[in-house]
Amino acid sequence: MRRVFDAFEAILRGIAVALVLFMLCVLALQVVLRYVFGFALSWSEELALLGFAWVVVIATSVGIRRMSHARMDLLVDILPSQIHAAVERLVALMMFALGVFLAVAGWEYVAETQGSKSAAIGFPIEMLYAAAPAFGVLIAIFSLERLMPWAESLNE
Repeated sequence: MRRVFDAFEAILRGIAVALVLFMLCVLALQVVLRYVFGFALSWSEELALLGFAWVVVIATSVGIRRMSHARMDLLVDILPSQIHAAVERLVALMMFALGVFLAVAGWEYVAETQGSKSAAIGFPIEMLYAAAPAFGVLIAIFSLERLMPWAESLNE
């Protein structure tokens, strides 16, 4: 099962890298066209915003899986190993609850905005707002993984 999660993480990282490269190209094109040719693109900022939202979701969820996000663990680290493990499980459960909340609330928001279009390109705005429920699902998945027997090796 650990290999499945590792493969999933690798796919997410690949998507994040592709999105960052895409955003870089779009924004570089915008700069060149604006300052060299005096022509501004109307759609580049919307695409960059869409890509940025999804990169943040993907990168943060991978950070949550690896527990490389900002956290206060000074007190947890000095606890005896049994209590330390219990606190880590409690944190994983709380993160799971947060993920479920984000998924449900985000889905409701996507449903409320259904049919809206972006101003410049006209893409369905749900593509942008779907980042919230996707983030919730990823947090929930990776938090559940932390509760699995092999989770101790994730910090290595």
